[in-house]
Amino acid sequence: MPGGILKLYQEHWFPFANLPAALAEFTRSTSIKTELVWDQVGIGTIERMFDQMIGSFTKPNPVYDLICTDEIILQEMARKGLVEDLSARMVRDALTLDNVSDATRHAVTYGSAIVGLPCVNVSSMVMYRADLLEKYCLPVPSDWAELKEVAASLQNAARRDGRAEFYGFETRGAAGGGHSVFTFGSFIGSFGARWLTPDGEVEAISDGHRQAMAIYVDLLRTVAPPDQGDISFVEMRRDMASGRVGMIMDVGMEYAHAIKNVPEVGDKVGIALVPAGPAGRAPNLYAPPWAIPANSDMKEEAWELCKYLTSDRQLLEDGLMANAIETASLPALYSPEFDRHFREDILAVTRACRAIQKQERPFSAMGVDACTVVGDAVNAALVGKLSEEDALQSIYAGLATLRRRNRR
Repeated sequence: MPGGILKLYQEHWFPFANLPAALAEFTRSTSIKTELVWDQVGIGTIERMFDQMIGSFTKPNPVYDLICTDEIILQEMARKGLVEDLSARMVRDALTLDNVSDATRHAVTYGSAIVGLPCVNVSSMVMYRADLLEKYCLPVPSDWAELKEVAASLQNAARRDGRAEFYGFETRGAAGGGHSVFTFGSFIGSFGARWLTPDGEVEAISDGHRQAMAIYVDLLRTVAPPDQGDISFVEMRRDMASGRVGMIMDVGMEYAHAIKNVPEVGDKVGIALVPAGPAGRAPNLYAPPWAIPANSDMKEEAWELCKYLTSDRQLLEDGLMANAIETASLPALYSPEFDRHFREDILAVTRACRAIQKQERPFSAMGVDACTVVGDAVNAALVGKLSEEDALQSIYAGLATLRRRNRR
């Protein structure tokens, strides 16, 4: 193996708080030195993370040797032959993907190649102020119509009690490739719609798309804050902690952190599945795996670290130490240690999501540009820059253009 320091890149996010300790232990046991670089992300900064990921695959001498990579970026890099196929090493080391869900296996597969090893698997859930729903005798909403009704009743009741700046609901509404596009996937999936067919063709705009868009826009204009178009997961965390909002829809990793570490949130909230539509519930999935750039000169070292970080043992430890409840490892997720560590409602919803998650950021080898097409148009409809129909037609045209380019 060549010498040097193994460099890796990761998003600086609560679920990865145990990573420095894991790297220190890895170095003690293998003598392979590592260097971690990570970035905070949110509105206006998630694009830097995407650029860092893409650059480490496309440069002849990549900055990083192991990257926890957005799975849609990973598909594009695999199409270009820039990701190391891990299949042969997995056979050599008797490693399989039997410990993760079908949806997660799909996220790390490109044709016959395995292009990454899973670590986390997050999806949309609802966090609600259980104390306020109880106070005002309101149910936990089960479908989109009920979500609007409960949010409106909660908002009106709280304002009657003097909370002038209280809002019933909020979710991701910001533009770009990682915000509104993620939330909106749970809407269109629940109406039986999707952006792309299984073979990558662009779906025609359907009544399902139109109904989902109408409900999304109406819901957020009626019961969400006026800055909803600028909200991502960072702002939701802030607004729930400050008491500005009664319900949010984001991912379980955020909720697990808040329940354990933010008393003003944890003692007051409950967790529920995303609302259902005519086609059922469709919690959107984000499953970034660890992947190795094909141009790395430390592939064997990177492989050893990749195996280490994605082992059931390590993911169980990460879950307990960093409250990383949405682990990709099913043995960890269903372990007695998780039973004892996590609150019953969030653990039950996390486990239930694993069976029904859908990948509706447009999952394809077109890359994150396809996600940006959707996110920008959804945001434009929300803030009134485009009509709902024009936004949907813009998405179709933008995805079709990217699809044609990919065929060249």
